[in-house]
Amino acid sequence: MASPTQAGAFALEAGKNPTSVEKFLSFVVLAGLGNAFIAAFLLFRLPADNAPSLHSLLIRSVIYVCGAVLAGAAGSRFYWNRLSVPFTGDSTLSFPLFAIVNTRAWVWVPAVVLLSRQDSPGSAILSALGAALLANGLRRIIVSETRPRDQQSIMHESEGCEMFAATLRTPQREVHGYAIALCVYAAGYLLINHFYLNAGVPLAVAAFLFAWKLTLDPQSELDPQSELTLKLARRRAAARFPQVAITAILVTLYVMLYGIGHRNDVEAERAALDAGEVKGANADANHRRSGSVYVAGVSGYQSIILWPLPEKPKIVAPVLASISPYAALTAKPMVIKFDGPYWYFQPPGQRPGPQAYEAHGNPLTANIEANNFLPLKMEAVQNLGPPIRLARCREVQVTVENRDNVRGPIAVGVVLTDASAPRRPSVSLGQQTILSTEPGQFTVKLAPVNEVMRFAVPDTAPLRKFNQITVEYLSGPEHWQLGARVAIDQFELIPH
Repeated sequence: MASPTQAGAFALEAGKNPTSVEKFLSFVVLAGLGNAFIAAFLLFRLPADNAPSLHSLLIRSVIYVCGAVLAGAAGSRFYWNRLSVPFTGDSTLSFPLFAIVNTRAWVWVPAVVLLSRQDSPGSAILSALGAALLANGLRRIIVSETRPRDQQSIMHESEGCEMFAATLRTPQREVHGYAIALCVYAAGYLLINHFYLNAGVPLAVAAFLFAWKLTLDPQSELDPQSELTLKLARRRAAARFPQVAITAILVTLYVMLYGIGHRNDVEAERAALDAGEVKGANADANHRRSGSVYVAGVSGYQSIILWPLPEKPKIVAPVLASISPYAALTAKPMVIKFDGPYWYFQPPGQRPGPQAYEAHGNPLTANIEANNFLPLKMEAVQNLGPPIRLARCREVQVTVENRDNVRGPIAVGVVLTDASAPRRPSVSLGQQTILSTEPGQFTVKLAPVNEVMRFAVPDTAPLRKFNQITVEYLSGPEHWQLGARVAIDQFELIPH
């Protein structure tokens, strides 16, 4: 925002308005942008129809852009009236002019939000564009208090001064360059790590500061004594709004067309995978080779269920119906090959929701991450079928395969649950850190590292039998929003 020197052209009411011009305008601008983004996240979504007409999408684009403008204007107007305005009644800055300039940023909010839901870097680029246009518009309506002085006045001022006084004068220090550089580096880091929505914040700040310093002060272009010339310049700034609004509507229309096409491709691929078609199998193979699972933006898949890849059928000798497959637990250890799903979800949820995205894959190659500010939780669930008496088990051994190359410890916890009981009683066997993820043992892994982790079963527990084993992944801040590339190979139940 403008410095106090730049914004000081508006006279302050002495003793009545303690709020400075700088803080007041900054707060009102941020309030309008925040209100527009809140309305966009709550209301603006792609149409449910997979093949909408171009006419309906154009109308929806106009509604979205107008809705963002109204929401931003309402938020700005609320704080404009609520706070003490640090301008006198004859100030040339009015709320309509201020709101028209702010629409240069508000009109891009729908496209930014829709692109963020598609996990597209275009959201960061549009954020920077809107911030630059906003800075340019504000700069043109906020006049510097220090009017330019001609050469004669400068010479007259320096007549009674010491020799070389102008040369020895210390230049004013500015931090805009450092702030722009830091914001550019932060945005680059976030873009490389695919945090596209988060990258829009530092990129927008850098674009705003750069455009603010690049745009000339109106006093340097116009005659400072001509109020009529200044008013005409501000009218020209307001007249540019229709051009920006029409461009934003067309961009929002294109974003919706792109988003609908991308969504249709994902749904078709998912349907093919569920139907077991050849095209779906090829797409699944491509997913495995690329090691990625698509997550669509902030409001995309709120949870994911990753099923292990189906194995080839094996010929197994028939088992007598009168003998339980778990009867041998009393004589020797029982090995259970893991074939359950991996759950990915975020709090406050405790498990994937009914609309969870399901796919086949392996955590060793799948690249699943959260693109919002909530942590990503991961669990592996193994259903056993017939229940096992807890008193028969002395220890549960879990064999894991670790191919995670992100530094930071990863711990796993084992929970035994009786899913057949009404209240689903459970008992926790504690947690252990995977040895190959500890700082002193970490190495870059080109192939999975197998480890066996032992969990003792307590003698006293609130349940007598269990038919479900849940492995909880407990990661540090390094894996706060990343799915651990650790797979469960098998369980081994050790009898007493």
